[in-house]
Amino acid sequence: MRPAVISVILPAYRASSVVAMTVARIRSAMPGTEVEIIVVDDGSEDDTELVASRAGADKVIKLQENRGKGAAVRAGMLNAVGSHFVFTDVDLAYDPSQIPALIEALESGADVALGSRRHPDSSEITSAPALRERGSRIFNQFTRLVLRSSYLDTQCGLKGFTAEAAKAIFTRTKVDGFAFDVEVLHLAEKLNLKTTEVPVILDHIEQTTVRFIPQATRMLWDVLKIRMWSALGRYPDLNPRRG
Repeated sequence: MRPAVISVILPAYRASSVVAMTVARIRSAMPGTEVEIIVVDDGSEDDTELVASRAGADKVIKLQENRGKGAAVRAGMLNAVGSHFVFTDVDLAYDPSQIPALIEALESGADVALGSRRHPDSSEITSAPALRERGSRIFNQFTRLVLRSSYLDTQCGLKGFTAEAAKAIFTRTKVDGFAFDVEVLHLAEKLNLKTTEVPVILDHIEQTTVRFIPQATRMLWDVLKIRMWSALGRYPDLNPRRG
C-alpha cells in the first residue's frame, strides 16, 4: 500500500534567511514518510520564493501582496494533495519532530488536531515575552464570543487536519490575518468536526515582521467580524457532517 502523504504548509513572509533550513529540517524529521512541503510566500520583497524553490520545496506559491498568515495558510491548504495537512511556522518555533504527534491524533479519529501551548503536558524551551503572553491569554478569553468550546490555546502555530476537514474549512474561511485560527475553530464547530488538543514544546522566536499592538487590534476586530458573518449566514453550506 502506498504510504500516506503528509502535506506541510509553511506560511512565509520575508523568510529568505530561514526557509531553506526549515525545508531541510522538516524532511529529516520524518524519515520514511512521504512529505509534500508547500511554502506560501505572503508577498515578500526578498528572495523567499527563490530560496524555497532551490531548497527543494515541492510547491512554492507566491501571493502578489502581503495579505496575512490566514491568506497564506488558506492558499497552501487549497493546493495540498496529502491525506493529512499540517501548517507550522516557518521559523520552526515548534520542532518538526512534533508533527507526527498531530498525525497520530488524526489517525486516531480527530478531524482537527490543535497544538496547545497550555496543555498540561506542554513545555517551553524559550518563552514568549510577558506582554505577548498576557495578550495571548486575554485574546483567548475574547474568542468565547464565537467559540462554543473553551480551548486552552486557539493561536498555536502548529495545527493538523484530515484532508476532508481541511477542504471543508478552508474553502469557507474569509479572515486573512492572525485571527484566522479562531475562524477555523468556529467553522470546525459549525461543521461538527472532532477536535483534539495536543501538547507541544515551544521554542519562541520573536518575529521582527510582526508588530504586536496593531496585530492585536486587528485580531480583535476580526473576531467580531467572524461573529457578524456567522449571524448573517455568510458562511455557506454549514450542514453538519455528523449528527
